[in-house]
Amino acid sequence: MGDRAVSIQHVGTYLNDHLMGATAAVELLEGLESAHADTDLSSTLAGLRADILADKAELEALIDRLECARSPLRRAAG
Repeated sequence: MGDRAVSIQHVGTYLNDHLMGATAAVELLEGLESAHADTDLSSTLAGLRADILADKAELEALIDRLECARSPLRRAAG
């Protein structure tokens, strides 16, 4: 395996880890929003969730552009 392939593999691992964290964060924020639905905190949580969803979409697009494999294991863990 060439240096570029190894580098892309490492980048793919990093991106999949980041995607796993973003997925977990979105799910956590959804629960927090629900728990704090009638408070001022709800709009802050919704804004944060929207930012993370945008980040998640960028991660997915980057994984696709670099043709990195998506990790079903990391996705399930997230």
